[in-house]
Amino acid sequence: MFYVYKTGIPFFDAARLIGVAHLFFGTASAEVEDKGAYWEVSGVAIRRDEQQVLWVVELIDPTAIERRLFKNGSRFLWEELFQHFREKDLEKRKGRKQELKAEYDAALQIGTRGVDPLAKYEVLAPRSTSETLKKYKINFQEASAATLGRAFAAKVDSRAKRQRDEMYILPIFRERFVLSGFLDYKRDFSHAGGGWVAAIWAALSILVDLTAKRLPVADFAYTREVKGPNNQPIFSGSGYLGLERLCIYWWEKVVQESNQSSINLLRNLRSFLQSTSGENHEQLQALARWVADFVANPNVEALVKIQQLKARILAASQSQNVSRSSAAHQLLHRSELIKEVENMLYVPEVPWRVTESLARALAFHEKGWMNQFTRLENAPDFSQFIQQVEHIISRGYYREQLGQGECLGVQEALTGTRDLANRLLQMAPALQDEKTFRAWKAIFLLDVLSRARIKSVEATGEAQKTEEEQSGASQ
Repeated sequence: MFYVYKTGIPFFDAARLIGVAHLFFGTASAEVEDKGAYWEVSGVAIRRDEQQVLWVVELIDPTAIERRLFKNGSRFLWEELFQHFREKDLEKRKGRKQELKAEYDAALQIGTRGVDPLAKYEVLAPRSTSETLKKYKINFQEASAATLGRAFAAKVDSRAKRQRDEMYILPIFRERFVLSGFLDYKRDFSHAGGGWVAAIWAALSILVDLTAKRLPVADFAYTREVKGPNNQPIFSGSGYLGLERLCIYWWEKVVQESNQSSINLLRNLRSFLQSTSGENHEQLQALARWVADFVANPNVEALVKIQQLKARILAASQSQNVSRSSAAHQLLHRSELIKEVENMLYVPEVPWRVTESLARALAFHEKGWMNQFTRLENAPDFSQFIQQVEHIISRGYYREQLGQGECLGVQEALTGTRDLANRLLQMAPALQDEKTFRAWKAIFLLDVLSRARIKSVEATGEAQKTEEEQSGASQ
């Protein structure tokens, strides 16, 4: 049995816990239980290969000081590490002190510390001071575990014109779980969208990659540093990403229920964020920011923005860059995915026969469809929305029949349209609330867009299989 005591510093604690589990159990199973003030880590004793431990440490390109946390000359410090974490009494834990810096957690960088920092003015001096109280020191064994755990962190870069935003994140698990095998997931993320887009993409990607391991991820801990063009620090921070809602959805729908629609939705959102990571197109990056916002916290405002931006990117694609529109076209491009979004927000079901007819009537292959589509977006309530739908479908229905050389009266076209409109009218009582209506309308219009056949994006879209389709084919 090994004991990992909590410090209350999220990323540092997560790194030490993962580090201890890997240090003593490697790819074997380590049972972890949260006891409040500490974690208990246990499992079947195995003979560990020091070269494997050092190989993992090398992933973070360690300094000479960090390498000495594991070896004294040619001797690996197994005994010191083993005895330290086996000892439950904190007062009996011994070992040389090691200074920690921001790499382990932004909260550990040189700064004002001590019970009464005002008692000694040097403690309030600038960062460059050598005052001991400004430094965070801990037993080297704890630093060893944190160093090993850091190797499992995902590195996240957000690019900006005059500054570098670098973040590291680690998954946080629920009260009791089993770490078995290697924590294998993508570890490098960089996105041009700025803000928290890259971090949310990283968290989403880690969840998808960990699905098979059935680890109860509850949230993610992070440490972050922002530096200027000359590498001077601007600000830093650490804590939790606050993605509990995403983690609960993933755990309940994907892991426990094995809901294929749910995993396909998460893969689709991940694929979009990945495909836009290097784009500098303003509308695409705005779309990426709203997608990240929706992933972190599914909400009506983000969904509406996603629908509006996707429509405008697709409309612009008919006369502009094809590759830029392809990413937007692949986002929520199937009714199955949109149905899952519908379930997430608990809104009434969108009638697919109506959206299918509306998509045909809008004639996406021709320019100018956006004018009619905008009227649908601007409909302030359900009754006016139905009127616009009925108007567009009736005109499209009549135009389609004329194109086929059939002699069809206006009245017959309207009759067919009203049959579809009546399907919508039955939903009126459930859509009186403004927020519910806005969410339903956005989902309805996204379903219409998913049925669009825009020539400028079809050539690229057909050539590219989406990530979830590729994953399905390989299974």
